[in-house]
Amino acid sequence: MKKIRRKEEGIASTVGTIFALMIFTSLLSMFMVQVVPVQIKENEAEHDMQVLSQLSQLRSVVDILTITKNTNYTSYVPIKLGAPGVPVVASPTYGQLSVYPAGLNSTYNMNISFVDNYSNNISLLSQGSIQFTAPNRYYVPETFSYENGAIIRYNFYAKNAIMPIKPNMKFQNVSGHVNVSMTLENIYGPPLTVTGVETRSLGITLQGVYTQTYFLGGNHNVTLTINDTYYYGLMPLNFTEYWIQSISNILNESGVIYSPSSLQNANYPYYTISGNKIHIYNVWNIEVTMVYIEVEVSS
Repeated sequence: MKKIRRKEEGIASTVGTIFALMIFTSLLSMFMVQVVPVQIKENEAEHDMQVLSQLSQLRSVVDILTITKNTNYTSYVPIKLGAPGVPVVASPTYGQLSVYPAGLNSTYNMNISFVDNYSNNISLLSQGSIQFTAPNRYYVPETFSYENGAIIRYNFYAKNAIMPIKPNMKFQNVSGHVNVSMTLENIYGPPLTVTGVETRSLGITLQGVYTQTYFLGGNHNVTLTINDTYYYGLMPLNFTEYWIQSISNILNESGVIYSPSSLQNANYPYYTISGNKIHIYNVWNIEVTMVYIEVEVSS
């Protein structure tokens, strides 16, 4: 019979290879469990701040177009849809950009109504919004909404929102009366929703702008009615209360006090809140700048 010869060198090579694979697998597992989530979370947080900055740039562009009244120029604002992932091991985080123009597709509606000193019933509208949703995997999922010059930032985990960029609204307490100055934006264009990781551009074109001053003489009140409900899938997000809160803060800072009920013959400016309505009393005049812009998303 032939003797079977055993080679210890082969066994050592096999064991060494197995140990090397075990070490590599352990290191890869640690990298996937500890390093990758932290890296993606940082990327998503940075991306959210980038989107906020880009929407702030959108506000600046609209303000410049309004001041210059330039209707012959289209300005483009980049919006980065997705947050980068980790090469090879993790895919990017997708984002969603939506345009809800004025009309039936609008998610945001603000109506300013009052009776002027000549008994004319005035009703002025602001409609349309641009919204970005970041369904982050490791950072907080958020939604950003640009509406009437303001930016709302909604936190899906905490289920609340802040308004880092305020609307163009001013209230002045002058000799016991309120002077109101505000800009009302209306966004037009095709309703559209795009999802991805690439960079899209928002084309902003000013269609028209005019300013009108209405004299109320301090004997009338102004009513702001706000409806702001946005649906992300089947989830309704109501931003109305944040608008009411933000306008209330602006009024308080301007010396217009809150009263829980309507006061008769009051000789100082005040306001009341009823549901989604803010009533401002003893208004002397109101200056309104109506802005109409068209928004187009690049392909």
